[in-house]
Formats: sequence, C-alpha cells, structure tokens
Amino acid sequence: MNMSRLKLISMAGLAALAWSGAAHAQIAGGTSDGTKVNVGPSTVMGGPHVPNRPGIGVPNTNLTTRVDFQGLQASVGSDPVTGVSTVSAVTGTITDHSQFGRFDFAKVGTANLYFGEWTQTGSATAGDHTVYYVGDDGGTTTRPSPGTATYSVKGISDYATKGILSGTFTANFIGTNSGTLTGSVTNGSHTVNIGTAVISGINFSGSGASVTPSSGPSVSGGSVSGRFYGAGAPALAGIATFAGNRQYDTAFGGTKN
Repeated sequence: MNMSRLKLISMAGLAALAWSGAAHAQIAGGTSDGTKVNVGPSTVMGGPHVPNRPGIGVPNTNLTTRVDFQGLQASVGSDPVTGVSTVSAVTGTITDHSQFGRFDFAKVGTANLYFGEWTQTGSATAGDHTVYYVGDDGGTTTRPSPGTATYSVKGISDYATKGILSGTFTANFIGTNSGTLTGSVTNGSHTVNIGTAVISGINFSGSGASVTPSSGPSVSGGSVSGRFYGAGAPALAGIATFAGNRQYDTAFGGTKN
C-alpha cells in the first residue's frame, strides 16, 4: 500500500466518523495495549474501505479512526502459504502522518474475524509490540452442546522474523457456561502454550500461558483472553500476553475441526 493511499485512508476516516453511526454490538475483540491499537467497527469510507466492519486504529489514525481489515487485505493481498497480510509503512515517530507502522494480520477461515500484530517501527523488540483480534459474529455466537472440540489454530508473534505459528487447541465445553481451553502454537522452535484457560459462556481467559522462544529463556505466567465466534462456536480468536516481555505477545485464531 503506497503512502498516498494511506493518507487518503486517514482523511476519509476523519470525515466518516460522524457518518458511521453507532458501533455494531456484534463486533467484538481485544488488544494487548489500547494506547497503541484500537479495534472495533471500522469508520473509514473510501476506496475498498467501508464502515462497520471489523477494523483497526493506530496512533497515526487517531486510534478511533479505524480502517477495516477486509479492505486492507483487498489492497495488499495475503501470503498464499501462511494467509498473512502485511502492511509495512514504518517510522520511528507517530507524528509523521504518512507512516502508519507495520501490520501483520490474518483472517480466520471464512469467518469475518481477524487477528494480528502491530508495531510503529516494524521491530517487535522496540517496546510497542501490540497484538489484537476482532470479528463480527452477527450476534449469532452460541456455545455448542457439552463435549470436546478441537480447533486448528494459527498464531502471529513477530511474524517478520518467526513466520506463522500453528497448532491445535482443545475446548472442553461443560454444561451451559463453563469449560476449559488448552493448546499451543509453534513454528518448530518458538512455542507459545496457552496453559489451561477457563471458558465462561463464549469467552475464555487464563493466567498460565508460557513461551519457549527460539532463543533465550522460557517465560511463564502469561495472560490469555479471547472468545468464540459464530453459532456453535466454529471459530475462536484471542491473545496471549507476557508482562515485561511484550515482544513475545501472541495473537491467535482458529476454526473447529
């Protein structure tokens, strides 16, 4: 994506803020740092972009001016092997409004659901590495019947140097509200394990995530948060974060097998 298109996105987004109306309640997600990345209904209208889709705002779009992932992906394409789309317009300062940082994100199957990471400079170790997920379930998300389900999951954490992570999560749905979610994603050397997250309704959370990096010591005690999407929970997405080691923060998303 060239700089003139990015500038137009920013200006169009500012104009669209008043037009877009109330946020769609069925668009839900999360971010590891709300001062760096804001996710929610898109507000930008122009070119391939329309409002009220799952979107993202960063410091150079005033955070609340959000561009939709669908339009971004249409503009830059995606890797045919990993499915990851990359927008790279990096700089060392957020005052240069022609530079929006680096985005690496992916779509979860056929769901209107995305997960990924952002940095201003393109470096996961620069101190602003932020992971996120956001999707539109149309207000239809429900739990499946009690039982066990597996999900094929991909993860993004410093994609520029580590590539895509992949693995399997296992959800044990208990009764009408509870359950557990376990699993890990890896590229063969860098592994992120979510520990045992507790499922409550359509959400899940935990505090036992760990990461075994491709170099350096392992880190434990990470936090996990996320949710299921769609009728019968055919998709999930979330983030794992590691206080003091945000370069290892990971976004993930997957579909039921």
